[in-house]
Amino acid sequence: MNPSCPKCGSPKTVKNGFRCNRQRYKCKQCGHQFTRTTPRGRPLEDKLLAVILYMHGLSLNAIAKLFGVSAPAVLKWVRKFAQETYDKPKPGSAIVMELDEMWNFIKKKSNKLWIWKAYCCDTGQLVDWECGDRDGKTFRRLMARLSRWKVDIYCADHRDVYPKEMPQGCHLRQSKSETVAIERNNGRQRHWFARFRRKSIVVSKTVEMVDLTMALFARFHVNGSMSELISLLC
Repeated sequence: MNPSCPKCGSPKTVKNGFRCNRQRYKCKQCGHQFTRTTPRGRPLEDKLLAVILYMHGLSLNAIAKLFGVSAPAVLKWVRKFAQETYDKPKPGSAIVMELDEMWNFIKKKSNKLWIWKAYCCDTGQLVDWECGDRDGKTFRRLMARLSRWKVDIYCADHRDVYPKEMPQGCHLRQSKSETVAIERNNGRQRHWFARFRRKSIVVSKTVEMVDLTMALFARFHVNGSMSELISLLC
C-alpha cells in the first residue's frame, strides 16, 4: 500500500522511480513528489522507561547500554523530561520549614557542590532548593524565594550562616533534633539517585543536571509518586 501524500494528505499516490536508491512517490492529487520518511529517534515509551530507570538508581551509562544508545542521548531524554514536567510548589503558608545543606560534587570530590534544601513539615513537600557553595550568598538566594512563603518557624542545624543571613522578623530554631524530617529526605535522595550516593563512581558533570535531578526527585519521590510517571507508559 502506497503512503499518503505528506503535503495534501491524499491517499492517491503512485510509485515514481527512485531517488538515492529509495522509492519515490508522486501524488495524483497535487503532483507533489516525495520518498517515504522513517521516524527518527526512539519511541516515547523508551524515553519514559529510561527516565524511570534513572529515577531508580541507574546511571546514564548503564541505561545507555540497556537501550543500545549513547549516554548523551539518555541525558537529553532525562533533561527534556525534567524541564517539561516540573514546577515548584506555589508559595503558601507553613508552620514549620526545615532547612539543610547537602554535600555533592561536580566531576571530582575536591570540587564541592552544596544543595541547600527547604522542606515543609506541614505538607511533607520539598518546596525549594539552591545549588552552590556552602556560604551565605547561596543561602540568600534560597531565602529570597522562600520570602514569598508565610513561615512561622524555620528549623536548621547549628551552622553560623543561618542566624547571620536569616531575614529580620523570621523565627529560627537551631537544633539537630529539629531537622529529622529533612535529614530523612536527604537519605531518600541518596538512595534513589546514583549521583548523590557518598560512595559511588557515578559523578555529576554539570550543576544543571544536579538541579534537574533534584526536580525529578521532588516531583515524583517526595511531592508526588512514581505511579504518576509509570502511568504514562500505560
